[in-house]
Amino acid sequence: MPTLESPATHRPQGDTLFVAGGWRAAARSYERVDPSRPERATGTFAAATVADVDAAYAAAAAAAPAWAATPAPARAELLRRAAEGLGARSEEAARRLTADMGKAIGDARAEVRRGAAILRYFAGELEQPIGETYAGADPATALSTIEQPLGVACVITPWNFPVAIPLWKIAPAIGFGNAVVWKPAEAASGSAVLLTEVLAEAGLPAGVLNLLTGHGSELSAALTGDRRLAALTFTGSGAVGTRLRQAVADRNVKVQLELGGKNPAIVLADADLADAAVQVTRGAMLATGQRCTATSRVYVERAAADEFTRLLADQVERLVVGDPFDEETEVGPLASAEQAATVAEYFALARAEGARAIAGDLAPAAEGCFAVPTVVADVAADSRLAREEIFGPLLVLFVVDDLDAALRAANDTDFGLSSGIFTRDLGKAMRFVGETQSGLVYVNRETAGVEPHLPFGGVKGSSSLSREQGKAARQFFTTTKTVYMRSV
Repeated sequence: MPTLESPATHRPQGDTLFVAGGWRAAARSYERVDPSRPERATGTFAAATVADVDAAYAAAAAAAPAWAATPAPARAELLRRAAEGLGARSEEAARRLTADMGKAIGDARAEVRRGAAILRYFAGELEQPIGETYAGADPATALSTIEQPLGVACVITPWNFPVAIPLWKIAPAIGFGNAVVWKPAEAASGSAVLLTEVLAEAGLPAGVLNLLTGHGSELSAALTGDRRLAALTFTGSGAVGTRLRQAVADRNVKVQLELGGKNPAIVLADADLADAAVQVTRGAMLATGQRCTATSRVYVERAAADEFTRLLADQVERLVVGDPFDEETEVGPLASAEQAATVAEYFALARAEGARAIAGDLAPAAEGCFAVPTVVADVAADSRLAREEIFGPLLVLFVVDDLDAALRAANDTDFGLSSGIFTRDLGKAMRFVGETQSGLVYVNRETAGVEPHLPFGGVKGSSSLSREQGKAARQFFTTTKTVYMRSV
């Protein structure tokens, strides 16, 4: 298999486009800053143009046939080498991730380890059967199916998990024999460059992965309009996802969208309330609430409301907020000044609507991109606070009479990604599993946290109803060919 010279050694400063196996600059560039120290720049990155998008698609289309013909064990070995390479640079990758978007360094290290695990998992998946055989009516005819790659996939990824989410898309895309054009979020540019270096150093042939850093709004039409595009996978906001889906609706492009959530947790009176408080706090506040699976609403049964509220407030107030590079920090800053401004609008709305802070502080944020982890009550069910994805450390608490009321309220949302319940009653837990309207269901644990061998995705406005990770990734990144073979 052809290999590349190490881009870590030969990539000039500012050359952050990776097209046709080589690093290049662009006519324009942009600078990113550390959200925990906005006065400190963390890198200058090339802003791709429409011409660069065309070059990336051309390179991917040229590379796709030979890559598809590469034996699956060879592709698997490349993913294993990439996992080893990421492991060797794990501390660098974690610190790069934290500098990109402010995730606490302990969480950043965990995400990098998860990224390596994703690469290893899909390396193993490539050595599984690639089709099935069937019994037929004609004994002279053998019936079977085979799976083949789609061709060129466009991968568009967010900033909140700048290692894990790109890898759970890119690893199966290239692993199952496709070529990739990758557009990461601007805030994740540094991590994207590092991951591309790792994959290139593992021996990825030229053109199989093409990285385009830059401004998504300027590149969207070119990314979706290219006739060489066979599959589009995107994680991000519902508004952007809808536009992307509409842009390819007139063509036979396979589409996979993950679009956020407004995830509820239900706490019943028979639950282990102390444990529930820990889990809800983790689900709502870690990663500064910037997870699509974050707990955003909690419904507590009236009989346990006072005790659970006290326990929850205590857990939230204990969180260590501060410098994300400090080993003791649990909650770092929001990912950017833009995200901090968005979250500040929701805090202002809570003040304006008379919400009551039971933990944290609804006062205007201090300088920088930090926000105090806060739980509010006395919020109307139709408030934007209860219905919109905030993507910050703001949790809304409601008191309900029983499980019936909790289920009705929890399901009253346009989203359907993740949901959880805390109870010792197996019957109530099983009822919740059956009736909750979400793609991910958690019993007695936080609503965030996924494993690479399980399918990931939501219902309603949270997803295109496709799934990522696990065996679902094979289904998305391949097409099935049915074979009737008759002897003569």
